[in-house]
Amino acid sequence: MASAGQRPRLVIVGKKPVFRYVTASIVLFNRGSKEVELVARGKNIPLCVDTVELLRKSFHQDLRIKDISTWSEEFVVNGKTRRISYMKIVVERP
Repeated sequence: MASAGQRPRLVIVGKKPVFRYVTASIVLFNRGSKEVELVARGKNIPLCVDTVELLRKSFHQDLRIKDISTWSEEFVVNGKTRRISYMKIVVERP
């Protein structure tokens, strides 16, 4: 992760068009962030992956994937146990 003096910036990927998240990430990098965390859950996980790939291929060719984490959480809704998957991708610029 980032050093103690600098926290990575967070982009939560949802249902909006992928270029919204690409733009948000570019803005964070332009403001001086060395790392950006993209987090998605459930059906939005492929959108998170698409966002990172667009950043790497189109805008920041020197971008490096620092970490990829996946996990799931269980909770009970109306007596049924549901599991939601999450993914976090940390990207950094040299």
